[in-house]
Amino acid sequence: MNMAAKTVIIESKDYVFNTLKEAQKYYDTIVKELFEANLTLTTGQDFEDLKWIYRTYCGYTKHNLDKLGKYDIIGVKSIRTIREKGGQYVPTECCAIIFSDCSEAEFYTDKAIKEIALKQNPR
Repeated sequence: MNMAAKTVIIESKDYVFNTLKEAQKYYDTIVKELFEANLTLTTGQDFEDLKWIYRTYCGYTKHNLDKLGKYDIIGVKSIRTIREKGGQYVPTECCAIIFSDCSEAEFYTDKAIKEIALKQNPR
């Protein structure tokens, strides 16, 4: 299967990424910058995008739907977690969605975007 042929449409954004990698890299950079600046997004384009990516990903995977049905997403921040990569455990940044009940849900933008790309480009 040729992954390079997949465009990714982030519907909250007026832009189409030409490849899955391009989309993943773009949001990966945002997540890293949020972590380094210790920022929580509550408004703006990046906030809308990350919220849309999370909602869409959850819709496709049926993940956390009860939560999304009950609470608003009021913020997005970046946290450090340990992720398994090829048998190695490496510290990495991931997104944390903040709900209006103050609970949080972690997600990896690269994994979510891959899922969205697969759904947008069915074989």
